Amino acid sequence: MFFKKNRKKEPKLLLIQGSLSPHSKTSLLIDEAAVMLKKKGVAHYEIFDIRTYDLDFCNGRELNEYSQDTQKAFSLIESADAYIFGMPVYCYSISGGLKNLIDLTSNAMQDKIAGIMCNSSGIRSYLASLDLLKILSYEAHITTVQPIVHTYKESFKNDKIFDEKVLEVMEEMIDGLIKFMKA
Repeated sequence: MFFKKNRKKEPKLLLIQGSLSPHSKTSLLIDEAAVMLKKKGVAHYEIFDIRTYDLDFCNGRELNEYSQDTQKAFSLIESADAYIFGMPVYCYSISGGLKNLIDLTSNAMQDKIAGIMCNSSGIRSYLASLDLLKILSYEAHITTVQPIVHTYKESFKNDKIFDEKVLEVMEEMIDGLIKFMKA
């Protein structure tokens, strides 16, 4: 009993799937990250898929004035110690759904760490991840680990990531995140 009460809690990692598309490649990225985490023995992680929440549009109200789904999202994000953001690239920037989630919950993310994975339609659209990097840094004071993972349509075959370089970069990002979580 003594050891259970005094054991340090294992950090919780939240994988945030930020695409509203029903056939999202970003969700495939998040799923692959979950597989890697499991292989590395990370037990305390959860996937937050914005498609499964009916989030209010952020308009500056107090948290208790938002819907139950929005309040649940806030609590889930607040309970996490670190994040992996799955970001679709729309019009060379962050998706509206993910931006709204961050607007609603940035206070819950204060001073935590995160990794970023983005998916776009073209090989050069990876620079859009800088928008998310800026938002996380300035709004929530989140420290991000490097490298940022980028996929585009040629990275996938039959709804699987087949580009070995992408998988190597993802593993490097996850290893960096795990290292920070243990520190």
